[in-house]
Amino acid sequence: MKWLLLLLCARAAMAGDQGAPPWERQSSPAVGQSLFREYCTVCHDIDKDQKSTRKLGPSLNHLFKNPRLPLSKSKPTRAYVMVRIQYGGPVMPAFGKKMNEAQIAALIAYLESQ
Repeated sequence: MKWLLLLLCARAAMAGDQGAPPWERQSSPAVGQSLFREYCTVCHDIDKDQKSTRKLGPSLNHLFKNPRLPLSKSKPTRAYVMVRIQYGGPVMPAFGKKMNEAQIAALIAYLESQ
């Protein structure tokens, strides 16, 4: 009887991974969109170009399709954007303690899809 209880507990523990949040299972633009809405929309637009935004931060519309980043004027790369999200910038707060690497990857995937 004890072995049956152990077996059931082991199955329940293994099934726990299926209930993990989407950003821990996959890095999809839909998850990134949710994260963008939660953390980024306060300061950044995603659907307007740089000239029409009225937010504190630059517009991230077509971020990876643009030849240069809005403020640093360097070529947009995943690595640069990841560092900026994790550690922030002169005005931007750091999100490295609020989002894990999988969440940041999902957010970047969303930005790349725009």
